[in-house]
Amino acid sequence: MKKLLKPYRHLLALLAVIVLAFALCQLGASLGVGLAIVGCWQLYQFALSKPRRAGCYLSALTPEQLDEFDDLIKSAQAEFPKLKDFGDRMRQIEKNHDELRGELRKLRRNGLAGNNGVRWIGEKAFVSEDCAMALTSVFVLDAAKLKGGMDMLVPDASARERVIALAAQTLGMENRTALTTTEIPVPTIYVPQIIELVFAYGQARQFATVFPLGAGTVKLPRLKAGEDDFGYLGAGTAGMSQPVGEKRVTAELVTFTANKFGGIIRIPYELETDTFVPIGQFLARYIARQLAKGEDKTLFIGDGTATYANQTGVGPYCAANPAYLLQLAAAKTKASDITLDDLRNMRGLVNGAVLANMAATGGTAAAYYMHPSLEPLLRSFNKYPNFVVFTNENGKPMFDGWPVRWLGISAVNNQQAAPTQYAAFFGDLSYWYLGERGAVRVEVSKEVFFATDELAMRALERIDVEAMAVDAMAALQLGAGA
Repeated sequence: MKKLLKPYRHLLALLAVIVLAFALCQLGASLGVGLAIVGCWQLYQFALSKPRRAGCYLSALTPEQLDEFDDLIKSAQAEFPKLKDFGDRMRQIEKNHDELRGELRKLRRNGLAGNNGVRWIGEKAFVSEDCAMALTSVFVLDAAKLKGGMDMLVPDASARERVIALAAQTLGMENRTALTTTEIPVPTIYVPQIIELVFAYGQARQFATVFPLGAGTVKLPRLKAGEDDFGYLGAGTAGMSQPVGEKRVTAELVTFTANKFGGIIRIPYELETDTFVPIGQFLARYIARQLAKGEDKTLFIGDGTATYANQTGVGPYCAANPAYLLQLAAAKTKASDITLDDLRNMRGLVNGAVLANMAATGGTAAAYYMHPSLEPLLRSFNKYPNFVVFTNENGKPMFDGWPVRWLGISAVNNQQAAPTQYAAFFGDLSYWYLGERGAVRVEVSKEVFFATDELAMRALERIDVEAMAVDAMAALQLGAGA
């Protein structure tokens, strides 16, 4: 240690004097005393310095201290040569960091980050290749269980064997014996990707509350409208000894029943091993679009008939409870008949808590729901004396400061009469529940399109929709006509 410190004895002595002066200042000595001690020490060092004694005032350090300081710098540079370009390296790191952040922003804009394998390219959704392969494999193996099911898809026998072998390998199945009639489900790890596409295509699954049903029938409590309010017990001290009155809250049980919903897809393709992924992508998108459309129709316009498995959506529910319905005059049967005041008056039909929650959450709780063809109508309201009431910046339409979410199943603004159709909805959709039981099921049949010699794939899910707050949504209905 002595050998390491000896070359820097003059600098160490100066450091010790500075520390001593600082300690005296901390003990109560004035700052001038501390500076005087350091100055006297340096003058003493200049007096003892052999070279250039007459130049003592040209530098704050003695020649010996300067030499030791130079040696210290040189040794540090020799020990850490990378310090010379440390600044350049830091600038390069900052540049790389900025580039990575830019790439991340691009990924987020395109929907490629953090979405369980689903990615969007050119506004078109793509599930992962593994998911696409799995969907096609389920289709192939289900078709192979049917007598002659694969003959129309793959006429060549050797190619047919390769296709079946690839499908079995994709799903991790042995293909040494004949396939049984047991259902071959879509692997669990890929179902979330299909459901994620349903989220992207449909408003119901995006903004309603998705509730998993643990059984075929589930009951949940719901508060009824008209509960008692809290109140004062008396003025001043007169209320101190008064009994607290009972406040009645009326609840009812809402029954969720898992209703089977789905449809059949016609498969006209001839299969080859290199077409697995394109066919799987087609199936995933088609299934997701149709499920999303069906969920939206059920949640918004389900009329309680057998067409919707006796489920009632927002529109018919509001019609049955007119306090939440705004219906145009009988002659106003077109979407173009809707006025600015009609849309604004809808906000007064919902519970005031819906509007308050909207303000508290920064504008995400409640919104308008309507067909995208109504955008020209909304833009037509941007004139004196209304000024700008509708905007659509960066794909985020806003009306009177409230979000507008486009809905593909409500009344269309096409100058055609559509009596009693629902043209717009307003409120907080999270108070409507979309109950789902289990996962999407996919199966194949040969008999459905027997006449055209084609195979059919069937996709099914089990769902139910229920209102969990009676006054969270309002609907606007076109006139009934003459």
